[in-house]
This record gives sequence, C-alpha cells and structure tokens, in this order.
Amino acid sequence: MRLFACSCCFLALLGAITPAKAGPKVSSRTTSFPISGETGDALLRQLELKGPKHGFTSRAIAQTRYTMNSEADWIHADGMCKVTRPQVRLDINYIYPEVKGEVSGPLRSRWQRFMAGIRKHEEQHGRIAREMATEADRTIAGLKVADGKSCGRLRAEMKRVVAEIVARYEARQRQFDVVEHSSGGNIEGLLKRLTK
Repeated sequence: MRLFACSCCFLALLGAITPAKAGPKVSSRTTSFPISGETGDALLRQLELKGPKHGFTSRAIAQTRYTMNSEADWIHADGMCKVTRPQVRLDINYIYPEVKGEVSGPLRSRWQRFMAGIRKHEEQHGRIAREMATEADRTIAGLKVADGKSCGRLRAEMKRVVAEIVARYEARQRQFDVVEHSSGGNIEGLLKRLTK
C-alpha cells in the first residue's frame, strides 16, 4: 500500500547560473503501530483494526507514504528561460505493524517471515517513488523554453512534465499492487503462512 502527495514550486534565479545538483534529495523514515495477539488470526484481526487507513473505510497491513516536491531555479536570457538547478525532494515514510507482548516461538518465526515479505513489498513502493523523483529531477534539469522575463511558460511546462511523470509512476504503483494483491499473489501467500 502507498499514499502519495506532490507539489511543484518555482524559485526565480536573479544571479549567475549555479551548478546542477546530483539528483533528488531523498529522506526516509520508519514508523510503527502496535498490535498484539497469540495466534496468526488474532494478529490479522489487529491489523484489520489498527493498520494505516487505506481509503475511507479499509485498513492496510503496512503502508508507504511519500511526498515529492519539485522546485527549480532558472535564468532568463535572450528571450529564453532555462532551468539552472532542479530541486526535487522526496520524503518517504514506511509504516509497519509491531507486535507488542509475548508470542510463542512458532508464531514469532511466522511473524518474522511475514514481516520480511511485507517489508520487501513496501520497499518496492519506495524504489518506484525514488525512480519517479530521479526522472523528475533529470527532466526538469533539461527544461528550456522561449519565454518572457517572468518565465510563466517555463513554470507551466515544468508543472506539466512533472504531472505526466507522476501519473506514469502512480500507474506503476497501482499495477504493482494489483499483481501483489491478486488471488494467489504474494500478499495472499504471506497471510496464509501467517495464519496457518
């Protein structure tokens, strides 16, 4: 599961061209929510009650939330506006369940295997988000538009290309979840092994 937000902002450059930076700035953190139970079924019920919200009424087992902000410095010269420094920032928050209290050895082993699979799933969402930020940064860095001093066309073009990139990567995120959550898919297998 993943939750995403994006914004585009622009900063006017009123001086000399600054060197391009080396890719997006990415930060990640991990938070948890407590669950308890003495069986796999009990832990699953806790996940259904306490997991991160997914939509209005349902809850997820775990979730990857991320926010991407896109800004740029630019310069206007000879009727052209050109990005001189893209500034893409991606903040990722992984949210996982954490079992509190004592659990039996066999359940603990099943839980650890379950969580290894869940972490792998969520980290793939994080990788896709990182790829999105890298493409946005690279694309913004190359923008150059015939424009007036306010660089309004450049700002509009930046907004358009970032929105297109976001739409493409969000489609990839959804497709990944469709495969993972399908009947007989990875998530179903993880749940079956936890509750056996």
